[in-house]
Amino acid sequence: MAYKKRYQEDKSFHLGIKKLIALAFVPVLDVIKAFDLIADDFDDDANDFLGYFEKTWIGESKKRGTGRKKPLFTIELWNVYDRIV
Repeated sequence: MAYKKRYQEDKSFHLGIKKLIALAFVPVLDVIKAFDLIADDFDDDANDFLGYFEKTWIGESKKRGTGRKKPLFTIELWNVYDRIV
């Protein structure tokens, strides 16, 4: 199912997307933990979308060791928590 159609018809998927958008309002230090919790709620068929989101906005987990690769857009760039509190 295309993501647009699924977003319109699947309430659980719709809510998950809204939660991802809400990450902009989570404290910067809590964004990765919050993303992991939200991602766990998605079905496996959303893995491609979550992979894109993680690579672009969060940073992929490194294959070896701990930490994450640098995302395309850093969390500090798009997160607005400190600007609204």
